[in-house]
Amino acid sequence: MFSKRKTKNTFPLDFYGEDGSWRFIIRAERPSEVVDAMYWRAYISCHRKEFDLLHIATGKFNYKYNYSSYDASEMHYASGSDALRVNMMGPIVPISAILEMVRPRADSATA
Repeated sequence: MFSKRKTKNTFPLDFYGEDGSWRFIIRAERPSEVVDAMYWRAYISCHRKEFDLLHIATGKFNYKYNYSSYDASEMHYASGSDALRVNMMGPIVPISAILEMVRPRADSATA
């Protein structure tokens, strides 16, 4: 007999990356993009300054960051060592946009 259970659609699949307090999402739209999304999420987390994700983002997501600092110059934000909760936004970037962006670099490097 066939199962009448509904098949769950897991796509788009989001991979969260971060660099310090800054977070971003690399989105895979199809199963064939999952490995690329995982690779580029890790690469961009380590080489954040090489990529301008804000200009190729197709969306944004909100998150809260608990900020606490022991630096004396930033003590006026919170009293002592109290955590300061900051609302932040991060970009959602499809892996297809990243692959289009890096393809010309790869072509010029091999030429």
